[in-house]
Amino acid sequence: MKVAFLFGGMPHYLVVLLNLLQKNVRSLEVVVILPKTKSQTIGAGVLEEDKKALFKIIRTEEYLFLGQKPYFRNLYKILRHEQPQIVVVGWPYILGYFFDLRLRWWLRAKRVKTIFRSIPYQIPLYHEAKQFYSQKGFFDENMNHIKADTFAKKCKYQLITEINKCYFRWVDAHLNYTTLAYEILQSYGVKREKIFISYNSGDTDALFEAKHILLEKQNFQSDGRLRAVHIGRLVKWKKVHLLIEAFAKLHRQFPDAELLIIGSGPEQENLQLQAQNLGIAEKVIFLGAIHDYLSLGKHLLASTVYVLAGAGGLSLNDAMGFGLPVICSVADGTEKDLVLPHETGLYFEEDNAEDLAEKIAYFFANPDIAKEIGKKAEELIRTKINIHTVAANFVACFNAVTQNRYSLRYEP
Repeated sequence: MKVAFLFGGMPHYLVVLLNLLQKNVRSLEVVVILPKTKSQTIGAGVLEEDKKALFKIIRTEEYLFLGQKPYFRNLYKILRHEQPQIVVVGWPYILGYFFDLRLRWWLRAKRVKTIFRSIPYQIPLYHEAKQFYSQKGFFDENMNHIKADTFAKKCKYQLITEINKCYFRWVDAHLNYTTLAYEILQSYGVKREKIFISYNSGDTDALFEAKHILLEKQNFQSDGRLRAVHIGRLVKWKKVHLLIEAFAKLHRQFPDAELLIIGSGPEQENLQLQAQNLGIAEKVIFLGAIHDYLSLGKHLLASTVYVLAGAGGLSLNDAMGFGLPVICSVADGTEKDLVLPHETGLYFEEDNAEDLAEKIAYFFANPDIAKEIGKKAEELIRTKINIHTVAANFVACFNAVTQNRYSLRYEP
């Protein structure tokens, strides 16, 4: 069986996942279709890495479908040549894919199955869509507020809602990061049996190996200082400014505590200036982007709690894998399956710096509780949401749409 994936780029964690499928699923062949040049669908600072790929990669020209959303110009020819049994497509390529009538005729004639892979993130329930877009709206990476505040925009987002409903119901299956997909997709008329939850994961094998090396071979010992840590690109929707504001409120109560900021991006200078203006510049340490787990693990193992103040997802997995309790608010939906209140972490009220400060203070004041919750967080990653369970969930979805019996095989 050949499965074709349509991606805007190759983040390193996807390479690991697809390599696992390529190696360990009998008779499965993976092919990935990518744009020739960097796609606008990939955020600034996202680490891409395809040199270690064990699967076939095809690069082709990307263009704007109807002048709006990226799509692959030669996709029809590529798929006819590759002859996959399954195509896995995500946002925004699903739009051009769905409206490509020649391609849809071919897919039907060849009985090729389509799986839509999404989070879904910032997709309202169908019956709440009109109110959502006109009153609440959503934010992009630069925190630009987008909502239907004019008649033209209201018509636009009503059309978008109906288009979503059409292709949600048209595809053969949905492969989603979060269990929130059940409620959201079913509100658009998608049958529950067509919805599969894959979750999402980084390379947990490499993570746990790095942790073993640090603790068992290198005998890493934390200095015991109270630390909050954040990992992520320094862009506005990560809301690191909110974290710095909250941390400043703790300075008197915990004068020796530190805040570690791991990541890089266009907001770094603004964030450094903010810390300076709040009088905590020496306590807020900017470490730059760190991608290898050995280096990252040293900082996580020396920290008390992980904090995600804004959007994000996989950084929660990484922090939990290293045994940290986590604090977040509204991330990308995946937090609902990862952050279990008082079991693996805590939630704070969205955009409320005072409440965030209180949650951080709780773990600073109760380090033993932080360690206990951190152990439960790590256990969740080891047993439920890791690279192997994600791969198994992909295979389960493939089996369902093809009615075959593919399975993951691991060498002893």
